[in-house]
Amino acid sequence: METVKKFYRAVLLLMLFAAFFFAPYERAVHAHNSKEWKERLAARTATLWIEGDHLGNGIVLNARGELNVTWLERGLSRIFSADNDVDEWVENGLNYYFSNRKEIRDKLKGRDVFVLNCRAIKNWSFDPVKLTLNGYTITPDDILTRKDYWESELAPGSVGTVAVAAPSLKPGQTVELRYEDAEAQFEVPGARARAK
Repeated sequence: METVKKFYRAVLLLMLFAAFFFAPYERAVHAHNSKEWKERLAARTATLWIEGDHLGNGIVLNARGELNVTWLERGLSRIFSADNDVDEWVENGLNYYFSNRKEIRDKLKGRDVFVLNCRAIKNWSFDPVKLTLNGYTITPDDILTRKDYWESELAPGSVGTVAVAAPSLKPGQTVELRYEDAEAQFEVPGARARAK
């Protein structure tokens, strides 16, 4: 009888350990953006299809990868304080504005954070310095994410996130983005939309 009790205790402890061990993973997998954050991010994001054939109506074939470039201005930090129902990459991107590292704070003087979310469809050598924003080409010094935390050689199905610093944007400005032969644009939300 005592051995059965020990067995059940061991099973219970193992289940508790598994619940605590996998809970952070489960939360990360099911992270999502609230409706308000989805709208904010959509207004600040442009999608580039690398080596893709555009057929119209949003149909793209044979793309090597998808690159979503999202502008995260400093003002979104105030909104995040009130509504943090957002994916972790947004939180991480906004945290660069308040970094403890002086070199990061220096990189962000008069500049904004842009988060590059990439997804490989075929093998892809992703390089952030191939990105141009309004004629400004990203340099290795502009990359905020430590190299240890992102991969450049992506296999099909791989995803990655890299944050970079680039010159600040103005309300109503049209932003043109280029990555090799791919190009896209978005219009910076006006001052009223930025406050939302």
